[in-house]
Amino acid sequence: MKFVAALIVTMGISTAAMAQSVVLDVVLNPMGDFKGKTSDVKGQAVVSGDEVSAENIVVNLKTLKTGVELRDKHTQKHLETEKFPEAILLSAKGKGGKGTGKIKIRGIEKDISGVYKVEGKTLKAKFKLKLSDFGIEDINYMGVGVEDEVTLAVTVPVK
Repeated sequence: MKFVAALIVTMGISTAAMAQSVVLDVVLNPMGDFKGKTSDVKGQAVVSGDEVSAENIVVNLKTLKTGVELRDKHTQKHLETEKFPEAILLSAKGKGGKGTGKIKIRGIEKDISGVYKVEGKTLKAKFKLKLSDFGIEDINYMGVGVEDEVTLAVTVPVK
């Protein structure tokens, strides 16, 4: 439960005035869920015809908030934000609402895929990550654990 929020990442969706944001949906076991959110996201997507691309979208993981101070601390610990303060979407491209890319979390690069839509001057993307792919495992606090798969929703402006 601790870290989850922290991830990432890699990324919903507050679109007020092209606001950039990342929302992390985390499922707890045996039950429950929570969201980790930050608006400290730098970067933009580029639309060219029916294709979309992005490079170096940077998320400040130190600003990820879950709504519970203790959970925030656990998240920071599991994400190792003192050593790895950022998650970075290194590159991404898409067409027809589907895209692929490469993300870097905790110094580990992994391929990702997901869906997106462009609404006016805003791009909203959604994809899933496995925490274990980034060395984040066995997150458990008082008998409640974090599921390995999390969903990231990222909102960035388009150019």
